Amino acid sequence: MSTASTGPFIRAAINGLPPYSAGRSVRDAAGGGAVASDLLGLAANEGPYGPFPAAAAAAVECVHSANLYPQSGFRSLRGELADFLGVGVERVAVGAGGIALIHHLSVALLDEGTTIVTGTPTFHAYALDARKQGASARTAPVRLDGGYDLAAMLELVDDLSRIVYVCNPNNPTGGIVTREELLRFVDAVPESTTVVVDEAYFEYARSTGYPDTIADRAFHRPNLVTLRTFSKAYGLAGLRVAYLVGSPALIEAVQKVQSNYEVTSVALAAARASLPEADELARRVELNRAGRATLTEGLRRFGFPPIDSHANFVYAEVGDGKLFAKALEAEGIIVRPANAMGDPAGARITVGTPEQVERTVEALSRVAGHVGPRRGSTYR
Repeated sequence: MSTASTGPFIRAAINGLPPYSAGRSVRDAAGGGAVASDLLGLAANEGPYGPFPAAAAAAVECVHSANLYPQSGFRSLRGELADFLGVGVERVAVGAGGIALIHHLSVALLDEGTTIVTGTPTFHAYALDARKQGASARTAPVRLDGGYDLAAMLELVDDLSRIVYVCNPNNPTGGIVTREELLRFVDAVPESTTVVVDEAYFEYARSTGYPDTIADRAFHRPNLVTLRTFSKAYGLAGLRVAYLVGSPALIEAVQKVQSNYEVTSVALAAARASLPEADELARRVELNRAGRATLTEGLRRFGFPPIDSHANFVYAEVGDGKLFAKALEAEGIIVRPANAMGDPAGARITVGTPEQVERTVEALSRVAGHVGPRRGSTYR
């Protein structure tokens, strides 16, 4: 056996793969010399109000037993989600955030040389996790309204396609596809290809025609799974807990590849306590709706054409996303350029509290004229 070595073996599939880019945070900027208390972080689509009071209390209580492992298989949360959603518990999986569940789906479904199909710009974890498995991504540009172009995506599906992702509402654009559009698409996708409907921003979408793929049994297919999270509307991004609802075969496949204890006991307690709090959820969704309208109007007024959003953020054509983000950071506001998601000309701004939205619009008035969209540019 040869003893020559140039270092540890690393799989070819991840050579050249960039680490996941979460965007710039307040902590990042503060490390660069800025004062954290003076900065406003609107880059990560976090809920601005913290956990629900009941969830915070449950989490604090659970810390006292943190010397014990979480419940094996997350049975209590799975059961309560099943009751809450009106489905069988065998149709529910829980994981450490949406990114973890996307990873598990990739491990369970993708072989080297296979493909996924999705839109662009969109959540870049889909393609990154495919590449980790030696698979590749085929993408179709989203429509001008920010929703997925399902007809164009269908043309990319073939015998090698193992997963089709539909982000609805789409991150970063906030656009949606309707029930009828999605149902026609699902009908046309081969049964051997899994459709993953990513509804991370489900709670914010209130448009007529927006599909509820869990409640609507027309979407209960052997090859369809829905992803939702407690990170956004429920304010638990830091605790990492999300869930899948789909066919028992797909749920079992995910459970086979995930760690039995990957969701902490604190996260499980907070998520369980959040589910019954319908009034608090509705209050926060309404605050988001009003803030989104104000931010959208401000972007339009100051020359940054926005897409009508159905989520807790607004996406705008700004010409150069990085330059726009740099200009706003100089005003103390951190937003997300969309380069990593496939659009160097766009930027995404999270809807904050009413006071944060007002501060953002005021900052937009000051950067307008210094940065902005190029004539003739588009969202793609």
